[in-house]
Order: sequence, then structure tokens, then C-alpha cells
Amino acid sequence: MTNFYQDPDSLESAKASSESLFCKDTLEKWTSDQEPMLMSTVLHEAAHNLGPAHQYKANGKIDREAFGGPLASTLEELKAQTAALFYTDWLVEKSQIDRAMADKAHVRDIFWGFGHISRGMYTEDHHPKNYSQLAAIQLGWFMKNGAVAWKAEETAANGKDKGCFSVDLAKLPANIKTLMVEVAQIKGTGNKARAEKLIKDYVDVTGDKKKVHEVITERLTRAPKQSFVYAIKLDAEPAAAATGDAGK
Repeated sequence: MTNFYQDPDSLESAKASSESLFCKDTLEKWTSDQEPMLMSTVLHEAAHNLGPAHQYKANGKIDREAFGGPLASTLEELKAQTAALFYTDWLVEKSQIDRAMADKAHVRDIFWGFGHISRGMYTEDHHPKNYSQLAAIQLGWFMKNGAVAWKAEETAANGKDKGCFSVDLAKLPANIKTLMVEVAQIKGTGNKARAEKLIKDYVDVTGDKKKVHEVITERLTRAPKQSFVYAIKLDAEPAAAATGDAGK
């Protein structure tokens, strides 16, 4: 499934959307190469198996008992995606990738988050959208702590839209680490009040914070949504294989 959105039309659409949202300084770190996002995906999935995982108990309760199912799911996805960012920087420290690769991965991950924010925080029946909420928490955290800035008076990289996001890649690793500590402590202690505060501060937002979400939604929904067509290729000689004649 990692080859989704790698066709020329999807890549062109993503680049155009990124140019409408990022300032010129940040767009310089943009890449359409698959490797940074593939690395992030692998790290995200691996992190689901690292503690505090869903089966861990805090005060005798697993996460769904401590937080309730929807909030537990959001926290687990937040843990995994923040860990993907955290371990990207860890790989730089271990000299497994260079800083340029990490910066490109971070910019793409923030853009990935924009995509989910643009889909809204809840379904029509008010069920939380876990990826959208984790993305909103990350963006809100980074903006509060100075790693991402909304520059309302600056023109975006496309030279058309007023207002853009600038990512301070030098500050981002420390922000990622503090968020990783926050979510790990929340899950490790079963602290529902701290979890609900994240939702209150960064998901159920109003005023200027909500306007930022609205700008992301408007710019990302300009492009038509991609559709996928699946095809099933059948074995050319199923009968031979079924009767055991295939090896003769």
C-alpha cells in the first residue's frame, strides 16, 4: 500500500498543495522522493509494538479501560506517529541517515498531517478521526513551542496565497522529543485528564487556532480527490494447480 499516491498526477497535486501551504524557506526541503515517507511509515508501524502499547496496564487498566476506546486509539496513533518523527532524529544521531534526509522526512510528515487535518476532526456522527486528531495535536504542539509558525503576512511558495507555514527544522527535534515524552507519560500512567487536555487545546479549537485548520482545509481541497481502481489477476491455469498436475 506504500505505493499509493506515487503516480505522476498525485505527485504533481501534492507539490502544488505544498506550495500553497509552505513558505519558500520550508519548501526548499520538500521532496517527492518516496524514501523519506516510506521510512516514516515503517517507523510508525514499528512503534505500535513499543511500549506503552495498547495491552500495557497502568493502575490495573489497559488503555481502552483507562481512556475509552476512541481516545485510546487517538493516543496510540499519536504515539506511533510522534515516535516515527523521534526515531528519524535518532537515526541521524546513530549516523544511519543524514540530517538532510531527516529534514525532508519531517517536512513530508507535517504535510501528511495537513492532509488529515483537512478531513476534519470528527465523522458525521461525531466519532473521532484518530489520524486527524493526532495531526492537530502535533501541529498545535509545534506551533505553541516555536517549531512551526503561521506567517499570516508572508506569501506562500506558490507566489499566490497569502499566509504560509514555516518550519524551523533546527527547533523541531526538541519539540518532537517533548511531545514524545508527553504522550508516553500519558499512556504509561493512564492519565486521562492530560489526554483530554491535548484534545481541548489542539483538537476542539476555536478562534485563530480553528482558522489555521480552515486555511489548511481550503487549500488542500482545491485539488480533486484521487480514486483507485483495483484489478484481480487470476491464475492462468487454476485447474492444473488444483489437481496436482502443475509439477508434471
